[in-house]
Amino acid sequence: MPKIEKMLETMREQGIPDEIISRLPMSRIKKATPEEIVAFIEGMDKQLSKEQCVAVMNEQGCNNSNKTSAAFRKFGEKYADKTLSDRINLMSELETGHKVDICRLNDDGTITLTFGFDGNKGNWSCPCSPIKKLKPYNFPLTYCGCCGAHVRYTHEFALGVKLQLKEIVSSKANSDGEKPCEFVYEIMD
Repeated sequence: MPKIEKMLETMREQGIPDEIISRLPMSRIKKATPEEIVAFIEGMDKQLSKEQCVAVMNEQGCNNSNKTSAAFRKFGEKYADKTLSDRINLMSELETGHKVDICRLNDDGTITLTFGFDGNKGNWSCPCSPIKKLKPYNFPLTYCGCCGAHVRYTHEFALGVKLQLKEIVSSKANSDGEKPCEFVYEIMD
């Protein structure tokens, strides 16, 4: 779950003026509820450009621990001698709790990662437990940038490249299970 305190820190690091930041709803900065975080992000969507919102969310992400990334690191080490294209083709071997259903290198040089299909239920499932508490799912797509940052963090190890979140295309949670969690990343030098 994104944290308001961390998002504020990122905004300041990115040079977003305090005048704009002060317009964001901040009933509680520490230990905010999922509803308070959703309200904060709705405020971000109103006060910041789409690019600024994505840039802020690129620096969030939960579970960026060594334990979480161990399978991704192991995969990256195993295929360190492979090209990016080869690694993408081998992604089905990656054993994690959040299986990537699609990883593709796009014609424009970006990478698309799509995940969340629950074969048992036949629909897309959301991996974010705080979101599962928000029923009905009614929140801004920007919220899912936190998950996009987590996916960026782990897949940098597996793919052997630095990534930057470019677009939050869709999410299971804010489409009522109709669409997958899908993110587009730029490859950084």
